[in-house]
Formats: sequence, structure tokens, C-alpha cells
Amino acid sequence: MIALISLILAFLAPQAQAVIGGDLNFPRLNCATITNSQCLSAAWRTIIATDCPSACGFCNSGGCVDAVMDCANDRSICTGVGMQDFVNTYCQRTCNRCASSTTRSSVISSATCTSYIADSSTNCRNWSTNGFCTNTFYTLAQRRSYCATTCRIC
Repeated sequence: MIALISLILAFLAPQAQAVIGGDLNFPRLNCATITNSQCLSAAWRTIIATDCPSACGFCNSGGCVDAVMDCANDRSICTGVGMQDFVNTYCQRTCNRCASSTTRSSVISSATCTSYIADSSTNCRNWSTNGFCTNTFYTLAQRRSYCATTCRIC
């Protein structure tokens, strides 16, 4: 019975597990309390870009940002010998090392549609504010199923 309940919860609204007591921690931080220094911090930038993109102006990044601000100053590091581990971790956007799902969801969500599938959840506005539409933790199918109109997914 517990396994069945867990399976059902996996397909319910994205935050249901957290509310009921699962281990899903979304968002991982309080979006309203993010500071400018966190926006500039290598330790926080990638988390903020995924969970709270509007807090630092990352809305159009699709969850993919450089953790280090200076990556674009010297693009030769993208192909530099011995620099690959560094750029894969800290310069993903500049060096085009973003996960394909991030890039794909960003392109799909910005497409122009004549009409959208209606949102199936009344929580979409709140979820969107917290990064649901850009967070790659959730699949495109989940975003489309729950909040297609809010997330602007065709």
C-alpha cells in the first residue's frame, strides 16, 4: 500500500511530496531572500538559476549559467587542454556545456503558440514564481501536464 501511495505521489502536483513529507526539497532556498552577493557567488549561481531564476535575472537562461562570472572574458578556456573539468563545472553557458534537456526546454518554452493547453493546477502561478517552468528537475512532460499555459509550452 505504501509503495502505491509513493507511486501516486510521484505523479501528483510537483510539491505534493514535500508537503506530505517526502524528501523533495524544492525550491532549495527561499527565493525572496536571495541577495546580490548570492547572485554573484559560484556556490549559489547554478542553484539560483534552476530554482529561482527571476531573483538574479536568469529567466532566459533555462537554468544554465556560468558559476564563475569571468568565463566569457577568455573563451579559449573552453577548448584548453587541462581545463575541461573546470569549464564543465564552472563555465557551462559560455562553453556550451549545458545539459541538452536544459537547452531543449528553454527553446520549447519560448516558442510562439496560437493557443496553450490549459493549466491543470491552480498552483501554477506560485510554482512559476519559484522556478517550476525552468527547473530541469521537472520534465517537460510534467511542466506541460500541470502548467502549460503559465510556462508557455505548446
